[in-house]
Amino acid sequence: MFAVMRIENDDCRSDYRRKMRPKCEFICKYCQRRFTKPYNLMIHERTHKSPEITYSCEVCGKYFKQRDNLRQHRCSQCVWR
Repeated sequence: MFAVMRIENDDCRSDYRRKMRPKCEFICKYCQRRFTKPYNLMIHERTHKSPEITYSCEVCGKYFKQRDNLRQHRCSQCVWR
């Protein structure tokens, strides 16, 4: 058999908690928006560098700054319904 014993001091458990790493922040040099991943910053900065490039839906004519947003729109909203 075994016995269950209660620990009176909660400080013991705090020693075993996993230490969290500080999050790296990547900041847009144009608008100071913060990102946790460099890839997301790279995609975001493209919208500042070339605002004249837009992607439009052939069915409804809605415009998007990012190609992936247009792809998501096609799959969920416009073409498949």
